[in-house]
Amino acid sequence: MKAVQITAPNVLEIVELPRPKPAADQVLLQIKASGLCHTDLNILEGKFHAHYPIIPGHEFAGKVVAVGEDADPGWMSKYAVVDPNVPCGRCSACRTNRQNQCENLDAYGVTIPGGFAEYAAVKEANLYPLGNLSLEQAVFAEPLGCVLHGLNQIPSYQGGRALVFGAGPMGLLMMQSLKFKGIVSVSVVDLHRERLARAEKLGASKTYQAAEQEKLKERFDVVVDATGVAGVIARLPGYTATSGSILYFGVAAPGDKVEIEPYDIYRRDIRIAGSFSLKAGIAPALKLLQSGLVEAEELLTHKIKLEQFGEAIKLVGRASVLKVVVQD
Repeated sequence: MKAVQITAPNVLEIVELPRPKPAADQVLLQIKASGLCHTDLNILEGKFHAHYPIIPGHEFAGKVVAVGEDADPGWMSKYAVVDPNVPCGRCSACRTNRQNQCENLDAYGVTIPGGFAEYAAVKEANLYPLGNLSLEQAVFAEPLGCVLHGLNQIPSYQGGRALVFGAGPMGLLMMQSLKFKGIVSVSVVDLHRERLARAEKLGASKTYQAAEQEKLKERFDVVVDATGVAGVIARLPGYTATSGSILYFGVAAPGDKVEIEPYDIYRRDIRIAGSFSLKAGIAPALKLLQSGLVEAEELLTHKIKLEQFGEAIKLVGRASVLKVVVQD
C-alpha cells in the first residue's frame, strides 16, 4: 500500500509498505479521508513527541474491509471514523477517568501508524459509525472532540460573551461550539482579514484584526487562545471579566513562558484552564456535526491525493488555507 512516512524530523517520503493485518481486537480500515492538522507539521519538524518512523494522520475515516477474530463482523463494509487515542487503561490517570493524560498514551498518527495511508489497522474500540455524515465531515470529529473537551474544562456561562484569538480551523470550531454551549456573543481576533470573513460567515458577533485590538474595550466571560502564541497568551487576563475563564487551547511551544499578575487572577476570581487532546469526545462531536449546528465543511478549503502530501503540508498555517483533506 502507499503511505506517507516520516522517518526522522524533516524527512518525509511516499513509500510502499505491506498492507497491515488486523490483530484479534482490530479491524482493517480502507482509508477514504484524512485531515491534515498542524500537529502533523509539528511531527514533521520534530516539535511533537512521535515515534519515528511514523505514518502520520490522526483525523481519519474509511471503510472496514476486514475484521480480527475477536472483532464484531457486523463492522464489515461499514464506514467509520477513528478516535486516535489509545490509553493503557491501567495507570493512575486512566483509573481516575483522565484517559487523555494516560501515562502510556499511544495515538494513531503519533506513536502508531495513522491515517495518511491507503489502509490502517485500528482497534475496534476506537471506531465510531459515521451515520449520515459525509467522509469529509467525519474527519472533523477528532478536532471537534478536542474543542468539546476544552469547553468541558470551564463553566458554561449560559448567556455570556466570549472572545477567541485565532480564526484557523480550531478557532472557528471553537467559535461555533461556544455558541452551541449557550454563549450569546462570540468575538474573534486574527491577523488575517480573509479568515475573519470566514468567522463572520459562520456567525461571529464581531471580528478584529490583530492590529485593531485597541478597539476591544469590553471584557469577556470566556477568553480562548487558539493561536499558541506566547505574546497573545500573556494578554488574555486583560480581556477577561471578573469571575471569567481563560482557556489555553492553542499549542504553545515547549519552553515558552509568559508573565501574569497573580493578584489580578486572585482578586477577580479568574479561572485559568488548560486542555490537551480529547477524552470520549468523538461521539458527542459526531452528534453535533450531524445536527448541523457546527458547519465543518465550511472549513474545508483543499482536497488532495496522498501523493501530494509533501506539498500540501507546506500550506498549513497560510491565511487562505484552513482544513486540507487527503481523499481516496
